[in-house]
Amino acid sequence: MNDNEIKSKDEMSELNETSENFETPSDSLMNNQQRVVNIRCQNVYKIFRQANLEVIALKDVSLDIYAGEIVVIMGPSGSGKTTLLNVISGMDRTSAGHIFIRGYDITRMNDQGVQKILQNEIGIVFQFFNLIPSLTAEGNIELPMTIAGKDLKFKKERVKQLISEIDLEDRAHHRPFTLSGGEKQKIAIAMAFANNPTVILADEPSGNIDSISSENVMKIFKEFIRKNPNKSVVIVTHNPNLRKIADRTLIIKDGQIIRELGKLHTDKSGLNSTNDEGLEELDKIIQYKKDKDQVENILDPKIRFSEYKNLKNCPNCKSLNIIKKFDQDEGNFKLKNGQLITRASVFCQDCFQLSYKTISLFDVQKNMI
Repeated sequence: MNDNEIKSKDEMSELNETSENFETPSDSLMNNQQRVVNIRCQNVYKIFRQANLEVIALKDVSLDIYAGEIVVIMGPSGSGKTTLLNVISGMDRTSAGHIFIRGYDITRMNDQGVQKILQNEIGIVFQFFNLIPSLTAEGNIELPMTIAGKDLKFKKERVKQLISEIDLEDRAHHRPFTLSGGEKQKIAIAMAFANNPTVILADEPSGNIDSISSENVMKIFKEFIRKNPNKSVVIVTHNPNLRKIADRTLIIKDGQIIRELGKLHTDKSGLNSTNDEGLEELDKIIQYKKDKDQVENILDPKIRFSEYKNLKNCPNCKSLNIIKKFDQDEGNFKLKNGQLITRASVFCQDCFQLSYKTISLFDVQKNMI
């Protein structure tokens, strides 16, 4: 992207309310079949000042996010992840450096220009849902479109489409207090999708929901990119499972991107077999319930899986500085050797490796057989 592609706040002010019809630099690049940069950060700094105290939250951050990408940003608490998301969205201003959204330099725009970018080009998924309690699920999804000045016909059709895509047709007229955490998060994601933005920014989208709902959220983001290869998704998270859908994972520490990890390829054949071994083994235990020796053999303690609560170290470097989560895909449980097992994901904050380990949830008690 060269300098003549950068739009100033004066040029941005010429955009009217129907801004979805204008052609941006990224549209031109897409037409030329080149790889499109939807987000570009150049030498970004963010410094917070209070009295004589200065905290450098972001230090010389430069990165490109391309069309068709899901990028996950991970790092310890206080590393600058959310601050980076905030300055990319324009909700917070940089102290130095430039941020381009589809070629427009939002650091040179006034507040009105940034607001137009937020309304038309960026969708934000907040960690705590940010739903309006008095509005139904449909009403919350419609709200961003109302703010952006969309017409009634467009809003009704778009709400119907999004409700169907997140599979909540039967909850469309329910208010937030009647919805589960996973359902609220789906509504929050649909709100971010509402104005058909180019960029989706998600702050801990799985932070306040259960593991199964987290898997559903990941499927929504994957499907969004599959259907919209000209768009980008950026996710800030502590959840290592989200690396499974990422094209790239950026590790940030002390306000700097210190490492970039490529696409993760996992093999889950150990927990997803064609036949249901778990039921077969349970049948064996029931069949041999009167034969103590046979039961003891099935529940052999020498080949037991360790329990989730005892998973405390990184399998690679043995560090204690880990984040662990259940990796619960549908059908990802089996009964093995008298134990109910699943898979855990372990992300090490020292060696930055993501590992998977088969673990036990609980044992089948011998005195219950």
